[in-house]
Amino acid sequence: MALNPLQSPIDEMTAYLRDAQMIHKITRERLDRLTADRQAQGKGGNGQPGVEHSALNRGVVVAAVGALEAFNEDLAITAQNHYPQAKPPLNNWYNIAGGKGMVQTPSTNNLRKLFWTFFRYDPHDDWDWLVQVSSSETGGTGTWRSATTQLSKAQASQFLDTMVKVRHGFAHQDKDQKLVHCPGIASQTASGKIVIHSHHATNALSVLVQYAVLTTTGLAKSLSITDQFRWIKPMSEAGWEELLAGTPAGALVTQTWKGAPVLS
Repeated sequence: MALNPLQSPIDEMTAYLRDAQMIHKITRERLDRLTADRQAQGKGGNGQPGVEHSALNRGVVVAAVGALEAFNEDLAITAQNHYPQAKPPLNNWYNIAGGKGMVQTPSTNNLRKLFWTFFRYDPHDDWDWLVQVSSSETGGTGTWRSATTQLSKAQASQFLDTMVKVRHGFAHQDKDQKLVHCPGIASQTASGKIVIHSHHATNALSVLVQYAVLTTTGLAKSLSITDQFRWIKPMSEAGWEELLAGTPAGALVTQTWKGAPVLS
């Protein structure tokens, strides 16, 4: 079976997410050192992360939103090359990439409009993420992650939109920003300050990979492309097994991709 012509944007996601993953790696190393220092002093528990960790975690989310924009531009352009009837004659009205690109702000409305404009494909019904959540995000108390929850369709869209709002608030220092409550991506203090915990940063990375798998697969199906996707070594080197394990996207990869590890 031939390689799916939409494979290359998924391959490139390893590069698009590299900055976000590097920031996340540094943050985790700092947390590990904090834990080791407390244990060396005979103190129990992991300790309270410093305020700089929230800034680093926010940096992960901001970089992940940049990867979301780059991936969707790449996917739409790649699909157009395979499906030339999706190129409108007045294509200067419909810039996919560049300064006036359709997903310069990758809100779910803009993402859905992008794929519907060119391919008559709405990815909304294919979005289905598994994320880590803390007790406080599901009605309890405490900020440490304690469980997972599945977000699909409207809830999955809300997750992505909250990520974009976090980036907007960081970029513009918007003190009056109203954050939509969504488990697994951000929390807000009583004073309105947005706080990004370590599991939020991990979820941002995981959801971006889940998004890439599910949206690309859905678009290929919509365009009647039946060629197979495949797993490559850089995905393993980037830790995609951990990011996809137990997710609907991971199960899809295991079942349908050539050379894929067991992720379900």
